[in-house]
Amino acid sequence: MIRPVKHPKSQVYRIRKGIPAPLRHLFGGKSELIESLGTKDPAEAKRLAPGVITRIEALIAGAGLRSRGDGVPLSDRRVAELAGVYYREGAAAVESEPGAAEDAERAVELLEDEAEPTDLGHNLDDGGHWRPEFVPGRSDLAEAAARAAAGGLSPDHASVRRIAVELFYARVALARLRLRRARGDWSRDGYADRFPPAGGAQGVPSESQGPSAPAMPARKLLDAWATERQPAPATLRRYRTAFAHVARILGFDDLRRVRPEDVVTFKGRRLAERISVETVADDVMGCGAVCKWGVQNKHLLMNPFASMAPRPAKRGETARDGFTDDEAAAILQAARGATGWRRWLPWLLCFTGARISEIVELRRKDVRQEAGVWILDIRPTAARAGKNATFQRMLPLHPSVIEEGFLAYVGVLPIGGDGSLFPDLTVARDGTRTVAATSALGRWVRRDLGITNPRKAPAHSWRHRMEDELRKARVTEEAQDAITGRHNPRNAGAGYGKGYRGMPDEVLKELRKVPSPLAVRDQARAAPAMPQEAHQPSTH
Repeated sequence: MIRPVKHPKSQVYRIRKGIPAPLRHLFGGKSELIESLGTKDPAEAKRLAPGVITRIEALIAGAGLRSRGDGVPLSDRRVAELAGVYYREGAAAVESEPGAAEDAERAVELLEDEAEPTDLGHNLDDGGHWRPEFVPGRSDLAEAAARAAAGGLSPDHASVRRIAVELFYARVALARLRLRRARGDWSRDGYADRFPPAGGAQGVPSESQGPSAPAMPARKLLDAWATERQPAPATLRRYRTAFAHVARILGFDDLRRVRPEDVVTFKGRRLAERISVETVADDVMGCGAVCKWGVQNKHLLMNPFASMAPRPAKRGETARDGFTDDEAAAILQAARGATGWRRWLPWLLCFTGARISEIVELRRKDVRQEAGVWILDIRPTAARAGKNATFQRMLPLHPSVIEEGFLAYVGVLPIGGDGSLFPDLTVARDGTRTVAATSALGRWVRRDLGITNPRKAPAHSWRHRMEDELRKARVTEEAQDAITGRHNPRNAGAGYGKGYRGMPDEVLKELRKVPSPLAVRDQARAAPAMPQEAHQPSTH
């Protein structure tokens, strides 16, 4: 029986599984597969081990099938066709009888519990649908293989895995469709449009993407992807670095040769280098996003990174805390004695809850009036591409910021140059100011102001604080999202109209409910002390 064992140097638990000699050539000559569990805790390692063992054994079993010619890889289109047949069959039943709303809601919750959404910005696909990381279990793989066999297909294991993942997403979509119908929402179901009609392209033998095909260096595909997608400079740099690590570890730079087994090797080596699970997951998902585009645009026949990202361990609580009233007041008070960006960045972060990149990349002209109120016009630029499409919003200025004199600061800014709201911040070679601002703000808050709690992030803790302040003020959920720039669609009507993001005058009515931490501190100081109970002598 395979058990977790400690790495001799890092003491991180890992799984080791020997590869049968006849199959070693399929794994680059290696005699065993090793995958880190990403933890030093024996109880956590024991919990994670079964899934990793299953995954490794499945890889070896799939290699055995391929070595015997018993399985072929399927194209992404063919996998989508199988999922589409499943979805359309289920949708027909839902449309006929959705059942009770309570049952439908419970089904959605149970399915979502099977996959933990990551905090890496990859939970939504290009159509805005929820796409968390999902690792199929034995029953999921068995169902996927059975459905493929029913369609007359003999896929390799990697394709079975991809089918299982797509079937899971289809089940989630069906559960959500059932819930909408049970609640009386009979609007058009657009999810079915994502699937191609059945009976299209068949599975493609692995050799067609092997050495006989022209090489596809990562840089070539990444440049083509970037030309169309126009990612943020930081995203492009991160993806280039990830692909560079892939080429370094695998020993070749040709995405048409990369197989899922190679991605397993890549993950194991990176984790063995003591790189965090979150970073490795981010790299795999980034490479997968580019390769998915490559498949869609006929540069690649398959995406070897699909659903291969390691799953970071669940956190029992958030890794960050918001600033307390006293901490927030101390920072704002200290900012009053500063100039330039240090004078106004803390105030804007405090009263907007915005991401630091959204604030420091603003231009002078982004501070303007709309619907009779002063706003920060947060929209995509070359330096500020945004985390998702819904970050764009007209964010009203809180009365406390205006009363503090922020508009007077804006009024005397130079009109020339790049028109930055903070021209005194250092500009990086890519034209952005976020890195410099994050570093300088961190030094000021931690070193000069003495707020050294590792759970307090000098910039992002303002965002956590604002979320809590909005909750305490009973601000509506849609207005909360319009203020913080989050994507939380709640029903079919969420995509209709311009919403609160385009109504700064309405959002201001909600934002006014959030008090200034300076006012909260002053009120606390002015409050009379509670009288202590007079000590009464005992009568006994």
